[in-house]
Amino acid sequence: MCELFAMSASVPHTVRYELDLFAAEGGERHRNRDGWGILFAQDRDAYLFREPDPASTSELAKMVVRDAPVSKHLIAHVRRASSGKPALANTHPFDRVVDGRRFAFAHNGDLPGIENREDARAFIPHRIGDTDSELAFLMLLDRLHTAKATETEARLQVFARFAAEMRELGSSNFLFFDGEHLLVHADRRRFETEDGLTEPREPGLNIRTFDTKDSGDRWKSRGATIERIDGPLHLFASVPLDPEGWKPLPRGTAMVLKDGEILSEVAS
Repeated sequence: MCELFAMSASVPHTVRYELDLFAAEGGERHRNRDGWGILFAQDRDAYLFREPDPASTSELAKMVVRDAPVSKHLIAHVRRASSGKPALANTHPFDRVVDGRRFAFAHNGDLPGIENREDARAFIPHRIGDTDSELAFLMLLDRLHTAKATETEARLQVFARFAAEMRELGSSNFLFFDGEHLLVHADRRRFETEDGLTEPREPGLNIRTFDTKDSGDRWKSRGATIERIDGPLHLFASVPLDPEGWKPLPRGTAMVLKDGEILSEVAS
């Protein structure tokens, strides 16, 4: 059961994202962590930090919190290994450079049987690790390239159709950055209870929106802090990080954002 977090903002923000606290807030209070990663996007490139070890004992994670780069788009992932062993190569977000732009992808869920799909086999040798998530990322990049989807709406349609196919295999909560836009897909997720993990259920992702009336405010939760909010901003998380403002995303919701604005949204 992994945890996702993302931001799309109108101007660069500093987000201090304490990955170990976030994982606990997400429900993983009694289970070991198998890695963490966070991407701070800047124009067509990005800072990317990853480790296959728990953030709670990581000096790198402490540095990232202390000296977090400013960014308009952010993707973070705290991993609980389900497909693929704990290893750097299996740690999200995965990234590739295509046509001079950095693409990144993080996934919460399981996609059993994806390696048996005919359209997946050609990409298995191109994985760095051995997760179903990285394979899905490579397939999505190929779909976008084949479709020559350069316009925003066209890219969202390709993304939404692909996510709908992946939902047939298993839980498919996706965060995808294409060098310019943040694309989000909500599905279902497992929740930790006193009796163990549940079967996948909604919601898989939640959204919180800040607008111009929130400018100048400070947002702090157990796991993430924004010292000053400037202009429109959207946050996404596997579970609400504080009591106010979060809304669950219905299963099958896919949306594309740029600089704190939701450009388009579909139900796939």
